[in-house]
Amino acid sequence: TTIPTPTTSTTTSSTTPCEPEVCTWSEWFDVDFPSSGPNQGDFETYQHIRAAGKQVCRQPKQIECRAEDYPDVAIQQVGQVVQCDVHFGLVCKNEDQTGKFKMCLNYKIRVLCCTPNYNCSLPVIPVITTSPTTSTTTTSIPSSTTTVTTSTSTPYISTTTSPTSTEIITSTSTTIPTPTTSTTTSSTTPC
Repeated sequence: TTIPTPTTSTTTSSTTPCEPEVCTWSEWFDVDFPSSGPNQGDFETYQHIRAAGKQVCRQPKQIECRAEDYPDVAIQQVGQVVQCDVHFGLVCKNEDQTGKFKMCLNYKIRVLCCTPNYNCSLPVIPVITTSPTTSTTTTSIPSSTTTVTTSTSTPYISTTTSPTSTEIITSTSTTIPTPTTSTTTSSTTPC
């Protein structure tokens, strides 16, 4: 019996994986200037930015806010009460400030906008390729040796009533040879 093992080859298609989104930071927006008065402040909201003719993406992923006069100082360390929120932008109200002058600094913001990356190919997926392999099983039954057994008995003479009558009993036993059988099974591995 001969049974070849089907061959399976694994090919990994390597393409450079890329991000499903392309994200870029916007320009720095500073469309409002703080004015004095308790109901005033600095409002760098998406609504104000769009009203000033600038474009801001609909759903920014991140936001950065800075004081114009202190660009290297984190917004939390400037010392003013400011809302810097990715959902609406920046709001600084004069009435929320402490100290003698109670006036907001001038702030600017930028946002991270993302769009789907249509040029990104699909993630790397191993491709399993099975080459069609024919598996052949051959079973051979060896031809049996033809055995012919012949038995011949010695003639037996029966002396019953008539001495001239001779009864010869011959016994022959023959084994019929079994024909040679060859079974071939072919199967093809499906793709």
